[in-house]
Amino acid sequence: MMKKWTIFTVSILIMFQGCAFISLDIKSLLSLPPIEERTLIPGTKDKILVMEILGPLTITAKKDGIMPREGTMERLDSILARAKRDKTIKGIVLKVDSPGGGVTASNLIYKKIEEYKNTQEIPVVACIIRQATSGAYMTALAADKIVALPSAIVGNIGVIIPSVSLEGLMNKLGIKHQSITSGKFKDSGTPLRDMSSEDKEILKDIVMEFYKDFLSKVEKVRPVTKEDLSIIKDGRVMTASTGLKHHLIDKVGYFEDAVMYVEDLADIRGATIIVYRRKGENEGGFYSWP
Repeated sequence: MMKKWTIFTVSILIMFQGCAFISLDIKSLLSLPPIEERTLIPGTKDKILVMEILGPLTITAKKDGIMPREGTMERLDSILARAKRDKTIKGIVLKVDSPGGGVTASNLIYKKIEEYKNTQEIPVVACIIRQATSGAYMTALAADKIVALPSAIVGNIGVIIPSVSLEGLMNKLGIKHQSITSGKFKDSGTPLRDMSSEDKEILKDIVMEFYKDFLSKVEKVRPVTKEDLSIIKDGRVMTASTGLKHHLIDKVGYFEDAVMYVEDLADIRGATIIVYRRKGENEGGFYSWP
């Protein structure tokens, strides 16, 4: 048996004698491709960057098999790092199409965009495509002006801690909840039992603290009236036209209107419109997803 394997090995070595072997860099294969600049509309040497905030807002992506993914915050960091090096960028169109996401992710994205706008001293105009609700609307608040397509949904200002109770079902199935906790409220919000009034009060305090911060951002940057606040603070979603009526946006319009706003604020005309996307992503225009 050993002799047969030896003959087989020698034969394989002879077959590949003189062949070039390719060394695969597994690390590079599993890393994200680089950010590329793409021209959407050619123009002058001045540039307007389309910065995309798309899908559920996250800080880092969950691992999905062996292929790399990135969270909203991770992608934004890469885009901002490149944008800061290009002094020909005179304004930003913040393209938003998102249902929102976690409180931390939403707040960080808002903060990053606001910081970039202030340090670079350039205007930012948000353009809401289909939706900018909950935390995604918070990110749009970092813009100087907000445009929303006629069919877009905006608002949904507020915070939620989703919770269900399986206690009734467990009782029917003869399943008992017997978790051991270090404190009375350690398992507040667990689906294994109904919430007590004290549980609800603790969690509600957390929700209201985050909600007040969200509402304060709205009041800080939007020209909302007391009447507007009485309506929008209940967390309802609105069409673009209703959002305009209550001063959540500045204009019902399209991408071209957002560009006009940026050019007016930056005092430029006919700028080149660019977008940063990763190598291999969609080559489409403004309304396409990467």
